[in-house]
Amino acid sequence: MVGQALTRVLESHRYEVRGTYASRPAEGRTRLDLTDAAQVRDYFVRVQPQAVFLTAALTHVDYCEGHPEEAFRINAEGAKSVATEAARYGSKLVFYSTDYVFDGSDGPYDEGAQPSPVSVYGKSKLEAEKTVQTILKDALILRTTVVFGWDRSSKNFAMQVYHELQAGKPMRVPEDQFGNPTLVDYLAEASVRLFQQGTHGVVNVVGKDLLSRADFGKALAKVFGLDPALVQPVATSALQQRAQRPLRGGLKTEKLSQLLGIQSMPLEEALKRLRRQWRADV
Repeated sequence: MVGQALTRVLESHRYEVRGTYASRPAEGRTRLDLTDAAQVRDYFVRVQPQAVFLTAALTHVDYCEGHPEEAFRINAEGAKSVATEAARYGSKLVFYSTDYVFDGSDGPYDEGAQPSPVSVYGKSKLEAEKTVQTILKDALILRTTVVFGWDRSSKNFAMQVYHELQAGKPMRVPEDQFGNPTLVDYLAEASVRLFQQGTHGVVNVVGKDLLSRADFGKALAKVFGLDPALVQPVATSALQQRAQRPLRGGLKTEKLSQLLGIQSMPLEEALKRLRRQWRADV
């Protein structure tokens, strides 16, 4: 979803865009296995990119917890292979990370906060961050969270709410997990602006507002004209999820606002854009 949004924004700025996929074929995209360093090397030989936006990752948090070797192979070793080739060809690397690099004890977090991941997924992304920064001093690492958008092929939280509530099914949603809902279009737009400015280092790119996942679910229900009462707030412990979540998570946006010259996108504006996209597709 992030890759598709980036493609739209980059092409609107007249960049020539090449894309890859892992398991879901897409028109104009090349299959690439990040865990195969030779494939990554061959792809760089063919494309020799000016910049690489590395959105690919194994992001299913509970799956990662049960498959740590696979998680590190894709998220950390895959990032290492891409960073190594980017260094070889002088390509700017934009790497996407997460607030799951923190333990969620005292968020929201700024860019200088000390990471302390509590899940395999978070640990694999933190290792990737460190590896990328070691190989490429000018890499741009973007931490984000709760990315959502209107995309029928996606399983992002907004689409889960839409499908479940439209079918009249109640959703049990954690009331004690906090984050910044981030519209995927905004994430892509901000990413490209930061890249064009030559920004490097770690930057949080998230929506302005921090709220619980349950409150976000109810806000989404209203956007789609569905019943917010079907969103049932529960404690995270009641969900018995395999991986531990950073509860008081989320990210601060002061650095982003300074870099872009405007505040990060408020949730109200993000939801208005989501509503327009939904109405245009029904």
